Amino acid sequence: MWGLQRRELVLAIYDPVWFIQVTKYLKRRGVRFRYYYSREEVLPGSVVYTDYEYFLKELAGRNDVTVIYDPGRNCRELEKAILSMKFRDFYNLVIIGVDPGIKLSYVALGDEELLFYSEGALKDLEKDLDYVVSCIPHKQLKVRIGRGPSAIDIAMRVKEKYSVSVELVDEKMSTPSVSRLEEISFLKKRLKGLKPFRYKDVYAAYKIAISEGIEVL
Repeated sequence: MWGLQRRELVLAIYDPVWFIQVTKYLKRRGVRFRYYYSREEVLPGSVVYTDYEYFLKELAGRNDVTVIYDPGRNCRELEKAILSMKFRDFYNLVIIGVDPGIKLSYVALGDEELLFYSEGALKDLEKDLDYVVSCIPHKQLKVRIGRGPSAIDIAMRVKEKYSVSVELVDEKMSTPSVSRLEEISFLKKRLKGLKPFRYKDVYAAYKIAISEGIEVL
């Protein structure tokens, strides 16, 4: 997690397929976690995420920990566990910033905190948008797209499929350059130290996400 992680997350997952999916996703999100070994080893204040009733019963009486019990192995419960680490129940605003091109680069911000970033095709963006809509508790979702040859097509597709606010943002000055070292230093902190010239399109997507645009009606 690239934002403030106030509590420790402990995984007590029984199903091997779900275990692999969860750990892979948490690593993508940059969320630090530990594995569950015993009741006594769980530190006070921790958030324990489990899909198995045995662990739930084993932790009974530990009033100093928060247990998220998810027998249905649901992504929304996993996201509740992530939010619980920061003493939160939801994000007020999730923004997706998209740098269009032959390959899309995009970032997701939850109340200015970087949730994830990626590069791929429109279908990959839609897959991540499906996840945000279905799984991440939020009050409002907004998509900001940098102006480009494919921007209008992407904007209309997103607006039609998700019925969310979509804005077009002027991409001028959004790509990192050696003349803006102060800005690059700031963005590196926000983007977990990603090298600006290797991930320049991700940097551009982040700048698009935090910039005001013109809403597509």
